[in-house]
Amino acid sequence: MTDKPADPQPGAGTAAPGPEASLPAAGPEAAGSNGRRAARKEGRSGLPWKRRKARPAGPHPGHRRAPGSATAPPDVRAAAPAAAPGAGARTAGGSALRRPLGIAAGAGLLAVAAAAAAAGSMTGTGSAAAEVPAVSAAVAAGNFTGVCPEPLKLLDSAADQTDPEFSPVSDSARTRARAVVVSDLGGRVPGSRLAVLGSRKPLVTIARSSGTAAEEARGSSEDGQTKLLAAVVPAQRLTAPTVLTVQPVAGRQALAGAAMTYSAADGDLRGLAAANCTAPANDFWVLGAATTVGAAAVLNLHNPTQTAATVDLELLGSDGPVQAAGARGLLLAPGESRSIVLGGLAAKQDALAVHVSTSGGAVSGTIQQSILRGLTPGGVELLTPSAGPSLQQVVTGVQIQAEELSRTLRGQRGYGSSSPALDVVVPGGQDASLQVRVFGEDGEVRLPGGGDLTAAAGSVTRVPLESLPAGTYTVQVTSDVSVVAAARLSRGTGRGEPVDLGWSPAVSRLGSEHLAIVPGGTQSRLVFAAPAKTAEVKLVPVDRDGNLGKERVVKVPAGTTVTVDPQARGADPAAVMVGATGDAVYGAQVLSGPDGPGIAVLPVPDGGQGRQSVPVHLGY
Repeated sequence: MTDKPADPQPGAGTAAPGPEASLPAAGPEAAGSNGRRAARKEGRSGLPWKRRKARPAGPHPGHRRAPGSATAPPDVRAAAPAAAPGAGARTAGGSALRRPLGIAAGAGLLAVAAAAAAAGSMTGTGSAAAEVPAVSAAVAAGNFTGVCPEPLKLLDSAADQTDPEFSPVSDSARTRARAVVVSDLGGRVPGSRLAVLGSRKPLVTIARSSGTAAEEARGSSEDGQTKLLAAVVPAQRLTAPTVLTVQPVAGRQALAGAAMTYSAADGDLRGLAAANCTAPANDFWVLGAATTVGAAAVLNLHNPTQTAATVDLELLGSDGPVQAAGARGLLLAPGESRSIVLGGLAAKQDALAVHVSTSGGAVSGTIQQSILRGLTPGGVELLTPSAGPSLQQVVTGVQIQAEELSRTLRGQRGYGSSSPALDVVVPGGQDASLQVRVFGEDGEVRLPGGGDLTAAAGSVTRVPLESLPAGTYTVQVTSDVSVVAAARLSRGTGRGEPVDLGWSPAVSRLGSEHLAIVPGGTQSRLVFAAPAKTAEVKLVPVDRDGNLGKERVVKVPAGTTVTVDPQARGADPAAVMVGATGDAVYGAQVLSGPDGPGIAVLPVPDGGQGRQSVPVHLGY
């Protein structure tokens, strides 16, 4: 989900003038005519009609001009020909235009809603709670918005307190973000920037605004050459939640993305954690939290929109719903962040799922999960949202260590949480009949018991995966009711040594255009799976200078998991453009640290072009 085109932020543009811009303002003559019609209507109905005062033409008082052009910072690397679009200040006409465009879009949505309601009324009255099937309403593309989580912090307050206090992490802790914005075919990079959440001052101006958000994409450069390139921010240091904002291109969302990584070689939060910088949403599930002794889980919520959000939390554990005071009606103002210690809401939970729903503004959310076994670090991870509830879930990038080493690790006292497992949540009120299938490099691998089981409604069911031999797998969950899923994995080096923790959320089917960021300072493996039928994946690397490499086509046989090394033969890509053809295929990226047992999983992000329509649900 993306926010509407950015309100007055430096570097952001506005829609180009369209037909609505030429509509005449209501004058005295029109006002008099409207008044007579209103009076006649009032006489017939007995109800007063009130006319809204017409807004004067020109920019809204709250809008500000963008600053003038300036040279891009040296840490942004973009390939020539023309590294960024020409500088342009935001115009008053663009601000004024947004109002008629918004009114026209609102009128379109009302017309669609009215048509659907009329259709429903002709089918009979039925019950008072009858529903009208959802209809789609086209919407204009807004800015691409990706929220990067804040750096991991060591919890320094009692585990049963909801509001956290933090202390320094370690001397070696490092948090970096990498961002990539792809140009149009003419080599023009859309206006884009990285900025701390709630701040108008950018950390990095990736490309300056062209002055209009609706400008047509160029099919070639000024010299007639077709050149697709990218602007790259290779390693931006983060100290707070940060937002990547990119203007749309020709009415469609730009292809862009960012990811952050955390690494530490010492301290209680030793390990590797990573997360994509994701778009805010009004409804999502995060799985994998634990609040048992030695485990700390902190839910971090961020509101990057211009609208206040009211947040409700639903907590489900292995024994069912967890009733918690203070989990509903949490207010998050625009540009605000909030951290919630989950141990204060749901203590002593070894498998906790969190459902976040909002009214008003959309929010992004991650859970900072860490484990400490006595004085030995047990791993860190940033838990990110899974694919929404569905009758089928696919979790890929499930990496299993050698069986002997895994047995040694989990055989230690207190190390049960280091064993690989699948968590399945049943949000509704009906138990789920599950079929769990596992696909490896050579095909399907059967689980003990055949993988058929029942999951209780309103709870988290954990399925052990420790019987799998060493390798990288994909887990497919099929159910008769909607479920959510994620898989736990870990990596260690030996008895008594630190262990790192990783979680792989369920992912959506790949489409024709995605951008997977390859974080610096890590070893990366792209993992793809086609559970049903054979598919193909096209991969195009983007180097740190913004140049696109040669396309590579990877065949994914039916019922297998395929691993690709994007860093083979010394390559060091900043990102990989991913496109899928054929049957359903799913993808993720498994990261490991250059030293130590670090592990993390990044899903291949949703397609860059975004959704061009939204469902409208009606009922009476």
